[in-house]
Amino acid sequence: MRLSFALCLSLAACGTTYAVPIAGPDAPSSGSQVTAPSAPPGRARTPADFARVLARVEPAAERLCRQERPDAPASWCDYRVTLIRDPKTPPNAYQSMGDDGRPDIHFAASLLPIMRDDDEIAFVLSHEAGHHIAGHIPKQGQQQALGAMLGGLAAAMGNAYGLPVSQDEAMNVGATLGGRAYGQTYELEADTLGAFIAARAGYDPERGAAFFERPEIASTGGLPILTSHPGSAQREATVAAAAAEIRRQRASGREPTPDVAG
Repeated sequence: MRLSFALCLSLAACGTTYAVPIAGPDAPSSGSQVTAPSAPPGRARTPADFARVLARVEPAAERLCRQERPDAPASWCDYRVTLIRDPKTPPNAYQSMGDDGRPDIHFAASLLPIMRDDDEIAFVLSHEAGHHIAGHIPKQGQQQALGAMLGGLAAAMGNAYGLPVSQDEAMNVGATLGGRAYGQTYELEADTLGAFIAARAGYDPERGAAFFERPEIASTGGLPILTSHPGSAQREATVAAAAAEIRRQRASGREPTPDVAG
């Protein structure tokens, strides 16, 4: 236990960077300031809707990114967004890093028929941008390395006591579990950052988070070590609490900015 804790601290990969708000009676829903032009809600979204929303969300995400990471190279906050039009691609969106140091957001066009308003497009894009601002890819890599290290140590100890444990298999299992250790927490952190980005871009994050209710993507959650996504109800509650914080900050004359954890 002490070794695990020490390694985790040394890798600086424990927990979140930003505070994830908790929904409560003082966090009423609705009423977020919405200014972005939008196509009529209710119908399936189109690539044209995607392009219109992206034109507002991308600069909002890059601005928050540079605000939160002023010392990072310019490329680190220069998002590159790709709409994947291959009809065989399942409905999904994810963030990765390019070899040139730019963050990539990949958005499957098959998501658009599931969506019912521009706020949902904005929130999904903002959520993926939030993953990058929170540094989830490097953190997950560090946690995988930690898990592999602990798995290898466990195998070595087992072998020392005469237990036939494959070190390679133990390291692979450890890396897998390490990568999942904070998966659900990171999703909620990205939801929180996504709410702030979407609101800054002029969209309603609570309406956007209604996307989680779609049967095609709804999740009931599960043990964090077994699944990377929390339940849809928990995610909507997190976004509602973030939206309430956004309204409080605006009411006090502040530009909505996520709070750092701690």
